[in-house]
Amino acid sequence: MSPSNNRISGEPAGIKIYRVANRLLKKLGIRPNTGTQSEPGEISPEAIIEAQQHIETLCGECEVTLSDLLAELVAAWVDMRDMAQSEKRQEVSQKIFLLAHEIKDVGGLCKYDLAAYFAESLRDFIERTTLSLEAQRVIIQAHVDALQVIVKQGLKDEASPAAEELKKMVKIAVEKYG
Repeated sequence: MSPSNNRISGEPAGIKIYRVANRLLKKLGIRPNTGTQSEPGEISPEAIIEAQQHIETLCGECEVTLSDLLAELVAAWVDMRDMAQSEKRQEVSQKIFLLAHEIKDVGGLCKYDLAAYFAESLRDFIERTTLSLEAQRVIIQAHVDALQVIVKQGLKDEASPAAEELKKMVKIAVEKYG
């Protein structure tokens, strides 16, 4: 294109270049100016410290976070429990799936392994379920009950006697109705 084609009505083209800092590249350990990594997989020490501080803050509030997530999950479950098969039921089921996934992530990150175990089990069950509504009611309710006990009693360890009892309870529901 010739320089004369860049003009509109005799005015020069008004092109401005804005250079915006790419913070995503920094978080990935890539030098923004060169586009190259200093070392494969290297993450800046500042990013690691910032992430660790965020994890510590999150885990310091873990019990409250788990309680809040569980309250949302229970409310969604109350809405879905007696609902007939419909698009609305699918939407609520998806919400329960996402809440269970978030409980699993928070529990796993903050060493609430038992909550993470049951939340993952619930999430996986909802993802692949094709059971009758009655079977879903029993199995989901068993998971919700287990999670409520875990949060209320502050249970963390998967290997405790209480954990084994909860696992047995959910296993009976799954075997009977699954």
